[in-house]
Amino acid sequence: MKELLVLGRTIKAKRLALNLRMDDVANKAGITRATLWSIEKGQSNCSICSLFKVLDILGLSFEINNQTNDQTRDRATRINSALDKKINRFVIFCVEQYAQYIDKKSEDTYKQMKEKGVINDLINDYEDLHGMSSVYLNDHISSLLAGE
Repeated sequence: MKELLVLGRTIKAKRLALNLRMDDVANKAGITRATLWSIEKGQSNCSICSLFKVLDILGLSFEINNQTNDQTRDRATRINSALDKKINRFVIFCVEQYAQYIDKKSEDTYKQMKEKGVINDLINDYEDLHGMSSVYLNDHISSLLAGE
């Protein structure tokens, strides 16, 4: 892991900058010289407690970089927002198309579909329904409204 290697090099550089021997730091941290060597080499076989003890002795802090998590969260938010827009357009399309099919106003059709829970069904089944032909989609909506 690249991060462990960078962390290990940082620890070693700080130890050397403070003119401390490995034995000095290991003794103060209550760990073996071999454990400190593993930490400085970026090996993953040491305990997190040992790592934090060494960081504390050297006056280093460990910060978790949330930038990646923030970027992932922002991307997920954008994707969800785009998907919500597509689903909303799909629901509007379904309402308008079905209203035309049954020769009623879109507003009245929407109210009827909302009361029967059909709007929620359309949203929940978006992935399966968005590729349906108009005929099958109209039949599907009719069956949902009929409670079948």
